[in-house]
Amino acid sequence: MRIRVAIVCLLGPFLAQCTGAGPSLSGFSSFSSLGGLFGGDNGGAPAERVSTKTGDAKSAAAIVSQYRTANGLSPVVVDPTLNRAAEVQARAVAQAGSLSHGEFASRMASFGINGVSAENLVAGSRTVDQAMARWKASPGHNRNLLMPEARRIGIAYASSPGAGYEHYWALVLAQ
Repeated sequence: MRIRVAIVCLLGPFLAQCTGAGPSLSGFSSFSSLGGLFGGDNGGAPAERVSTKTGDAKSAAAIVSQYRTANGLSPVVVDPTLNRAAEVQARAVAQAGSLSHGEFASRMASFGINGVSAENLVAGSRTVDQAMARWKASPGHNRNLLMPEARRIGIAYASSPGAGYEHYWALVLAQ
């Protein structure tokens, strides 16, 4: 099985990217808890002040599919399970006030997501279009968007008014 972990620092505190397949990435815990590098302690929001939504999933799938097909790859479709996985992570980073993938592989396994998968996170973007543009501009995140194995996506937005970066997105791609 293949495990690939990368942390991308191109846009500093606003982006985090993770890819993986197979067993837990717990051996890479130093990569999954880089809050100081990816946003630091920006005062996350208490759970009751965080709201989430997955309503941009169709739009995101259209954007990702158009981008992938322009690069000779297959389109993607929205997957409700991946939306739930993205929603859990978007809420977690909004509550923390910083970007971290945590235990990415075990989280994917808990949702029954096996095989090759990847996750992109971004903070501070108000719209799905802004989030996508930032991911395309970042080499590691762009690599995830163009991951040949990807066939399904899930995306979620979390809002934490007055706390941290206020706007958080999580995108999960999988076979």
